[in-house]
Amino acid sequence: MYTFDEYVGDLRRITAATTDYAEIFDQVSPLASKISLAKDGWMKPELYETDEEQGFGAHLLHEEDDHSLAVFAVAWAPQNGTPPHDHGTWAIVAGVDGTERNIKYNRLDDRSKPDYAELEERCSFTASAGEVICLKPKGIHLVWNDNDVVTVSLHTYGRHFNHTGRSSFNTETNEVIPFVVSVK
Repeated sequence: MYTFDEYVGDLRRITAATTDYAEIFDQVSPLASKISLAKDGWMKPELYETDEEQGFGAHLLHEEDDHSLAVFAVAWAPQNGTPPHDHGTWAIVAGVDGTERNIKYNRLDDRSKPDYAELEERCSFTASAGEVICLKPKGIHLVWNDNDVVTVSLHTYGRHFNHTGRSSFNTETNEVIPFVVSVK
């Protein structure tokens, strides 16, 4: 069985060889799927815990000393999720337990106003165990758990998301807001 330590070793090897996120997506995506399906080797009951105020629980599983290669198990509370947001780094998300809905957005404005963004929904899809979603550093999406039970996904980032200056987006007011997440 593929282990979490092997996954981290593969992440280190791949990202030492390239910084091109397209190459990273090609090489890491099948590994993220593989480790998400091997959850019996690393998944623990406490990784299903959510933060009531936040609507999800972000559980740090690995991070390098320089905040690179951050891996999280994210537990999504029922009927809850995130606002539209970016990551400020590449992201690879693999379903672990349950199904979650992702909506990707296009940014329509010219980015000349730092606290303003116009978004348009581009596509919506669901992701289940073993299915992988890749997001570029400026890619914008939201995640939502439409289910009546907690769902879990594995998130791998080029850099810990609280160290990238990432943003969330209010689609009603077009406001751009810093997006810092409570981590367990």
